[in-house]
Amino acid sequence: MFIKHELYEADVAGIANENLPWEKLAGKNLLLTGASGLIGTVLVDALMKKNRDDKLNLKIFAAGRNEKIAAERFADWLGDKNFEFVKLDVNNPIEFDSPVDFIIHAASNTHPFLYSTDPVGTVTTNIIGTHNLLELGRRKKISRFVFVSSVEVYGKAWKAEDIFDENYCGYINCNTVRAGYPESKRAGEALCQAYISQHALDIVVSRLSRIYGATMRLNDSKAMSEFILNGVRGEDIVLKSQGIPRFSYCCATDAASGILYCLLNGKCGEAYNVADSSEILSLREIAEYISSLAGRKVVFELPNQTQAKGFSNAVNGIMSNDKLQALGWSPKDDTRSGVKKTIEILKSIVK
Repeated sequence: MFIKHELYEADVAGIANENLPWEKLAGKNLLLTGASGLIGTVLVDALMKKNRDDKLNLKIFAAGRNEKIAAERFADWLGDKNFEFVKLDVNNPIEFDSPVDFIIHAASNTHPFLYSTDPVGTVTTNIIGTHNLLELGRRKKISRFVFVSSVEVYGKAWKAEDIFDENYCGYINCNTVRAGYPESKRAGEALCQAYISQHALDIVVSRLSRIYGATMRLNDSKAMSEFILNGVRGEDIVLKSQGIPRFSYCCATDAASGILYCLLNGKCGEAYNVADSSEILSLREIAEYISSLAGRKVVFELPNQTQAKGFSNAVNGIMSNDKLQALGWSPKDDTRSGVKKTIEILKSIVK
């Protein structure tokens, strides 16, 4: 596994032991894009553990653009007959010789710095990349496609007290650079519906809340990730706003589990929110909690122009997870326990 820590290993084992119809994957081939990312790494670790513990014999094609990062993240799996890294840019037409039974499309720019510095790549991965993978799925006659989407498709809540269920639709000002991410995720979901209707492809959408976890990149510019890294390094927690927004969060290991529930238990054409809804904290409350763990204080710092361009102006993004829980899924960590665990794990990694 990428992370050698008993807490992470226990979470991965927990995913592999979920009460799921794993037999659907036995002897099959699964293509995972964004494999070396925050959630993709967990998915690879959990599925490979399932392979080794229970002889699932699922062949995982872990797709990504950076061979060096893949070599670091998947060192334990390289050479295993059920694992293969595939160098792939989903924005280019995809030629793939091997049979494919399942596709999980988790490749995307997913943090503010990239929204502002690579807005074109942000949009194309979610639209052109999704189209290329759907075309591959159509040609290969796959059993199921999972599109990993985002809470951002809901846009800005109309009222502060609104809770986002899967039918909610809020406001997005499309005439901004920052709109590239939510609008392209919306377009990606619409493309999925088009392939269901026109090509009878079996597709499920996983809508992720804001995700954090020990598998994150150390340059992740999401507010939660920066708070966590401040805490890991024993620094003051830097808050670049008043900290009013309140969002649903989910630990990466719980998010990976939720995606697998969508893959194996979800209904074609449906979207499912993947979020912990047990405790909703504001950004300031999270910053203060992490500062208490680190024995430091919260300090305010104005964002620079590049950072500000990538920030969301949403004030509330609270998701209902009732629909996914009805499939049998439940998160193992709330925000406080997940953040505390993440900091503990990262302290053993970050110098």
